[in-house]
Amino acid sequence: MKKLFKGLLVAAMALTMTACGGNDASTADNTSDKEVVEINIAVSPDYAPYESLDTEGNIIGFDPDMIALFPSYLNDENTEYKFVWHQMSFENIVTQVQNGQVDLGVSGFTYDESRKVEWSKPYTATAQVAVVNKDSDIKTVDDLEGKVIAAQSGATGEKAAKSIKNAQVVSVSNVQEIFSALTSKQYDAVVVDLAVAQNYVKEQGFVMLDESLLDEENYIIAKEGNTEMIDLVNKCLDQFLASDDYGTLCEKYGLKQLEN
Repeated sequence: MKKLFKGLLVAAMALTMTACGGNDASTADNTSDKEVVEINIAVSPDYAPYESLDTEGNIIGFDPDMIALFPSYLNDENTEYKFVWHQMSFENIVTQVQNGQVDLGVSGFTYDESRKVEWSKPYTATAQVAVVNKDSDIKTVDDLEGKVIAAQSGATGEKAAKSIKNAQVVSVSNVQEIFSALTSKQYDAVVVDLAVAQNYVKEQGFVMLDESLLDEENYIIAKEGNTEMIDLVNKCLDQFLASDDYGTLCEKYGLKQLEN
């Protein structure tokens, strides 16, 4: 079996599911003459609706549903592609990709030139926005000046939060923890991706400020220099963006489609 995964992650870190069936790799090799190409993906499943865990610990969301379609774009009579997910904190994903421990990072990434990785084509539009409690006195972006603002560490939301004048920015690794702390008023506001904000507004009654702090797009990342992998991803994205599935998944998860 050809493996693009060069290293081993600690077993406790890895939550595995395949996008093309439940057979393990050795079984596939024994029962098929096809070459099996295994592509390993790092994810931080705390960022609904992009990715989160259901009650049984399965990774669900827009990104997993999108990736589940990729084998149908790639498989042929000689080759079968398997996409395997590995769960870790968001701030560790780039390092694992850079070190070649995983092939791809798929976790609602937005472009940041300081991340020394290969970037795919964008696949959804987004923005960094501020979210507050429903009884907050903060009504506009200008009202965020001098406030205590939380954002996910390593995310572009952290950079957007730091652009707020005199803000005290607190970096937190887990987005779910950020919103729990917002509820208990440990922070005045949090900065997250648009779709994530909309999800928490809908599910938990927070308020999202109308003006965005930073307009962005979402990407998939690979190790710097691994253009072969990014070319493969872009091939899949081209077919995905041109399909009816793209609009269906964007509507299902409340994500914004790219403008033509």
